[in-house]
Amino acid sequence: MEPFALSHGTQVRTFAVEDDGCTIVLTTTDTSQPERPPHVGYEVCESDAEAQAVLNKLVHDLERQGWLPVG
Repeated sequence: MEPFALSHGTQVRTFAVEDDGCTIVLTTTDTSQPERPPHVGYEVCESDAEAQAVLNKLVHDLERQGWLPVG
């Protein structure tokens, strides 16, 4: 899966999948404070199917909170 991003105000959250599709990597940056390092979080799953389900849920919840796709 290709990385993709959602934004909300000045925050940008990028999603990527690593380790053969079993680890979701979430990187959050704030464009109003470019000197701050990004916050990186990991969600380790048992399988790529579980990772896809978790990712779908995360994106769904963020979109309900007003986050929009970048680009």
